[in-house]
Amino acid sequence: MQHQARTQPAELALSTQTSLPALPKPPRRIMAGLLSIAPELRDLILEEVLRLPEREAPADPSVSQDRKRRKYRDDMRCSDGHDIWVKEKNFLAAAQETPAIMLVNRQLHAEAAAVIARTKTHYRLDVMYVKECGLWPTWLSVPRLAHHADSIYVQFRIFDPPTDVNEDWRNPRQFLGGDGGPAMIVWNFFAMMKDYLLHGPTAFESLVATKNSFSVKTLILDILPPPPGTKDDNLGFPSGSAQGSRLERFVASRMASHRWPIPPEGMEHTMPAEKLAIFIAGRLSSLLSRHEDYGAPVFHRVGSIDIRVGGETRRLFDLDELLDMIPTRPIKGKTPEETLKQQKTIDDWKATMSKKRKTWG
Repeated sequence: MQHQARTQPAELALSTQTSLPALPKPPRRIMAGLLSIAPELRDLILEEVLRLPEREAPADPSVSQDRKRRKYRDDMRCSDGHDIWVKEKNFLAAAQETPAIMLVNRQLHAEAAAVIARTKTHYRLDVMYVKECGLWPTWLSVPRLAHHADSIYVQFRIFDPPTDVNEDWRNPRQFLGGDGGPAMIVWNFFAMMKDYLLHGPTAFESLVATKNSFSVKTLILDILPPPPGTKDDNLGFPSGSAQGSRLERFVASRMASHRWPIPPEGMEHTMPAEKLAIFIAGRLSSLLSRHEDYGAPVFHRVGSIDIRVGGETRRLFDLDELLDMIPTRPIKGKTPEETLKQQKTIDDWKATMSKKRKTWG
């Protein structure tokens, strides 16, 4: 997203009020010292001042049970029905406030705004997949609220449920679907991705902001292996479940055919992460094949999706390339006219999607 050098970037509309509140004036000698140094050095100082603090990921679910379902500002009467449990205390309050340095005077406001406009935006999110309890996201780093992020790094970690977990949070059907539909964890994963694109970083806060338009150039989904010595490689399927058996066969065939690397000897503990990565990659492929409905928000607002295991790329989805490949099979209508009509519909959709993608780079 491009901005002119001395103008207020669009992202600041998320946090900057029209009229700036008055603050006590700093001592003149401090002001004089800051404004008298070289602009390049002052920019470095501003970058440090504007950088928001990060936080550590929870050690495990047992120390992170201060969670609740999300509520949407668009409809405060309803709570999110997915198994997504967020921290009760919001992390983004600091990112939503106008930085104090921008309230000092017009010169520092303009220079700070210029620093923000040219600084790349990289977010970090931790997601604990807690067996039987769904997804527990925690923001680790949100440098500033922006409508476009250069990258979002999402680390997934796999845990057994705490022994004292709230029984209302348990849903042992995470990997089971109903009426021929996908498993609950698929809906949870889709809800997380869709809600970020619709609501931005507040999608993983207890109060989700009103709908807007957000995009990300690179979405990194990094599934971290559990510690060495971990024996249980079950992702949470009920014992003997059909979907669990199908995933086991699928994993075996993918690895046997060398389409997915087999963990080397001594690294068997990485198997749960490999299984979850395979599962996510497969479901993401299915999602993107539904390009006109479920996949549309992703094609519209995501540049690429990099699925990793322990930092190593396993699958890379380049949305520009995938958009060019649509339709994946020749269109055949009942009549030549119907074929042309369907082809035009697809071509128009692709043109519209390409145009939208160019608006954020």
